[in-house]
Amino acid sequence: MSAWLIQIFQRRRCREDRFVALVSPHIRRMHRMAYRWTASQVEAEDLVQEVLASLVSRVAELEAVEKLGPWLVKVLYRRFVDLYRRRRLSPIDQSVAWGDDEYCEVNSGDDFRQLDLRRALERALRLLDEDWRDIVLLHDVEGYTAIEVAEVLEISVGTVKSRLHRARQKLKKILTQGTIETSRAC
Repeated sequence: MSAWLIQIFQRRRCREDRFVALVSPHIRRMHRMAYRWTASQVEAEDLVQEVLASLVSRVAELEAVEKLGPWLVKVLYRRFVDLYRRRRLSPIDQSVAWGDDEYCEVNSGDDFRQLDLRRALERALRLLDEDWRDIVLLHDVEGYTAIEVAEVLEISVGTVKSRLHRARQKLKKILTQGTIETSRAC
């Protein structure tokens, strides 16, 4: 093999190694968010894979990003919205039901209580406006700051805070009014 061809392969491998080192710490969080948005294990994996495949050639850009985690979730969210809009306009019904339980593992009585609580909360989250749900998932579940959520969703920090407050009030109301069966979850 000629020397120039070996150099090309080495440069490519080096770029791919840098890419893996950059994105590896963020893949689990990306998958969790994709799962929450798509409600399907398979669709979440496809969404994350699609985003990562589109970024593999952009290592230099990724290295320049100050906070890569929120930036990756923002890219993931944009891709999800694009897919959602495309499916909504499609004449073929491709809807997916919430509650894909293959994501949950249960091992003990405490795990069953946690699973029931998780299911009750997921049902309550489904009753929220989509905008409110995204903010609650990003902020309260994934732990992003209000500033990071604002960056991901491309809205103001004030809007994030007010929607988060309203969403929490609505969740509390839903869970305490018995709209969701909380007796099994507690």
